[in-house]
Amino acid sequence: MFKNLRVASAALLLAAPLMAHAASFDCAKAGTPSEKAVCASPKVSALDGKLGDAFRTALKNHPDKADALKLDQRHWLASRDDTAWTYISGGLGKELVDLMAGQYERRIAFLAGLDAGKPKAPLAVVSDALPKLPSGSRDILNDLKAQGAPIVLAKEVEMKDISALPYQPDAALKKALAGLDDNLTDRVLAGSPFSSAYSMGGTAHCLSEAPYRIDGKKAVAIDGPPVWGDDCMTNHLVAKLGDDYAAVNVDTGDADQQSIEASRWAGKGFGPAEDLILRFDHALKLDGAACAPKQSPCDEFGTVAMTYVAKYDRNPQGGTLDRALKGSEKTAYDAAVARAKAPGGIAAKGDAPTLPDFGSDNLAAGSMTGYDVEATLFPLTFRGETLVGYIGHGHVGWRANDDWMVSAWRLKDGKLEPVASAYVNVVRGSLLLSAPVPAPPPESH
Repeated sequence: MFKNLRVASAALLLAAPLMAHAASFDCAKAGTPSEKAVCASPKVSALDGKLGDAFRTALKNHPDKADALKLDQRHWLASRDDTAWTYISGGLGKELVDLMAGQYERRIAFLAGLDAGKPKAPLAVVSDALPKLPSGSRDILNDLKAQGAPIVLAKEVEMKDISALPYQPDAALKKALAGLDDNLTDRVLAGSPFSSAYSMGGTAHCLSEAPYRIDGKKAVAIDGPPVWGDDCMTNHLVAKLGDDYAAVNVDTGDADQQSIEASRWAGKGFGPAEDLILRFDHALKLDGAACAPKQSPCDEFGTVAMTYVAKYDRNPQGGTLDRALKGSEKTAYDAAVARAKAPGGIAAKGDAPTLPDFGSDNLAAGSMTGYDVEATLFPLTFRGETLVGYIGHGHVGWRANDDWMVSAWRLKDGKLEPVASAYVNVVRGSLLLSAPVPAPPPESH
């Protein structure tokens, strides 16, 4: 799935020739959509072989991290499968090759980064503090600051217009500020030799920056740091990390991963980008379940749904939850699936339902509840009846989250009617691993 995955640049391609490797598994026995996608591309197949080598090397070099490495590799493979299935389901197979290659390159770079130890300044301060990071942290820098790490973050100050800037901007900065949207925000950090005003626009919350150097009472326009582009769904920060002032970029991350990039201030400009990747465990937590008729209590379905989600979360792609059916059970299920895929059905192309809530105010409140193309049909048994199960992530438009939604449907009088629904949160857990990696180029849109 998308989850802010950044495709690595060509600079991340590793030294050995790709074609010297084959996939880490027998492509003649490839059975899942993601395995077939790997084997269909010589480039990705070679990278899969390289990843196998990198993983074995990591286990050999870091025996103390063996359990964390094995668990994290399972999480990474599940994310790869999820992404592949989403693109395949959406008819984006051509784009998938480059995306998967980027995923593999970044994963190989991460495993290699374990040998590098802690990152260079300014992120060494963050790395040193990670043993104190609370489990489940989503606000890494503020949480480490609360634990006593030497981290200071700039305050965000809204400005009505350019005149509210506390410095006299030079001509270049005036022009840059005039090019931003009306909703301006300045960053204020005492003692910092630089800052930036920005605006945010679009449904993707894309950031446009006007960085500047502070020279007494003047503000002089400067080139932006290498960790900032016209990024969307990320968080740009001005920070003091230890003794260094730095520009920082924190992606929104997902349950399993968070990226923190930083460029330290080096006099009149910024140093090179440094990137620290954090990898986490995650857990599944039932948010709630509901059944027909309206607002009927349904703890029983919550238990059933969690069983299916636990299996699907480890291998999120079509076929994972399939099982052999026979006789009348198979006939009834096949008829229900055909109706689901027919025009107007729950799995029809270009038309997807929202998670049925049966009038409940407590099911997935405030969450994304629209199914999308990657949602998968499967045979679901509930109260002794085989129903059509539907499992997928929550979506709103192009946005997706990590959570899982499950609903059950019955074919009755030629129509599918919802029987039960459950919403399952994917909750970030404890930190498993961290490693410095080559920073990707900033994104532009």
